[in-house]
Amino acid sequence: MSMKSILSLALILIILASPAWAGCGRWVVRDNTDFLADPLFDAAMESSTGINATSGSEAPAAENQTEDESSAPASTEAAVQKAAPVIDLAGKWKISMTGDGSEAAGRSMDIILIQSADRLQGYGTITEGSSDVTATATGAVSNDGISLEVKVGSQKKDYRLDLVNEGGRLQGSYELYQAEKLAESGNATASRAGS
Repeated sequence: MSMKSILSLALILIILASPAWAGCGRWVVRDNTDFLADPLFDAAMESSTGINATSGSEAPAAENQTEDESSAPASTEAAVQKAAPVIDLAGKWKISMTGDGSEAAGRSMDIILIQSADRLQGYGTITEGSSDVTATATGAVSNDGISLEVKVGSQKKDYRLDLVNEGGRLQGSYELYQAEKLAESGNATASRAGS
């Protein structure tokens, strides 16, 4: 073996064994990781549900509290009720839409929803005639019903659905916006895929 080969091998071993390289490629597990944290989703929820308006009205009430009131622990039962979803919508859904126009015939969505408390997000496809396009969904669940916004980025289309739970099926209305203008509206019915 030549002297250059020995020196090269020794140099590589030194570099690999040095403390600066020792931590490279290690996985670090953190306890505070939120796998559902999505800044874009949170921003969309704030703008669509008006969280900014309610948070401003709560701030003065917090200033008026005495030290005893602010240090008292909140009831765990109230916190559990607030965090618990009204209805479990996580999973695969088939949404059929019937509208006024001839284009509405045969329009449906296959959406997979992910739920975190009262927030929804998801993805899927929209079938229009014989073509399928991908879409993303965001929404919210409340005591009054479900609001869902499904966006088709490639075509600049937004579907806004307002649904209520009726015996495991969701029924209500939808509006289709193209380039921020109402293009169509009609009835929407959603049921879990396979049921």
